[in-house]
Amino acid sequence: MKITRNLIVTSASVALFLVGWALTPVFVRYMSGAYDPYAQAFIRYVSAAVVLLLYAFIYHRSDLRRAFSQWRTLLPMSLLVLGMQTAWMVAIYHTTATMSQLVTTLQAPLVILLSFIVFHEERRVIRSPGYVVGSLLCLVGVIAVFMREDGGTVRFRVDFAMVLLMIVSAAWAVYAVWGRHTAKGLHPVAMFTVLSVYVSIGFVFVMFCFGDPQTLWSAGLRMNFIAFISGVICIAAAHCGFHYAQVRLGSAYCTSIQLGSPFITHVLAYALWPDEALLLIQWAGGIMLVGGGLLVVRARWKTGLQTGA
Repeated sequence: MKITRNLIVTSASVALFLVGWALTPVFVRYMSGAYDPYAQAFIRYVSAAVVLLLYAFIYHRSDLRRAFSQWRTLLPMSLLVLGMQTAWMVAIYHTTATMSQLVTTLQAPLVILLSFIVFHEERRVIRSPGYVVGSLLCLVGVIAVFMREDGGTVRFRVDFAMVLLMIVSAAWAVYAVWGRHTAKGLHPVAMFTVLSVYVSIGFVFVMFCFGDPQTLWSAGLRMNFIAFISGVICIAAAHCGFHYAQVRLGSAYCTSIQLGSPFITHVLAYALWPDEALLLIQWAGGIMLVGGGLLVVRARWKTGLQTGA
């Protein structure tokens, strides 16, 4: 009975972060006309923080107290999340939902590269042919995704949004590895509840410095409700599900699951916005990115079997 319950909870956690993060750029682009990126980031994160605080206070009160007591670890992590989320939001405002998801799949080799430094069981994978080939495929895939049509000619072009997305990929890799390490000693819900509170406070300053807080009122009740739902599903549920799954299934498996997000995002976004269509070379790049990521994850899995990790 306990095994069945753990399997159900773990499977639900995986589904939460896969669907939640696939929906994120779709929600963000849909609401981009009502908010600036900083105000939207604030309302989404504060929505997540309020719901998580209420839930954790009822069901994980002692874990929540312990998480708040470890502010020396969680405060620096929240600053990383604040910077990463700010770059992520601004990037989506300057590109398509599909493109934002494709570029950030570069996180797959980066997660394992950082795990190589932190976790001893990851250290053999870095020398395996699968990791090397997969990482090279990811790099070539990113170059192909960066191709743009300009006056009938397809050219390589790096714009502001792409630079931000590359930064987000690197920051996400740090966050994933750091989160896995920290969640081993804290309940994942309590841990992310504290993170979401700190990040929400940070976004207050970011919004007042760079954004327009008045859009929180001018957006209207309907759009604020959509922002609330987005925060609960894509931030609160998805991040808690991810950290829960990472501890139980490992970073490699969770990273492989995340590689399915761009395709879910593309189907949903293309139904809403025609400009979400990709050039043939961008499709090829996206396939190389995801394929390279899967090779990297497979290399980690095979190495884990050999070492018993």
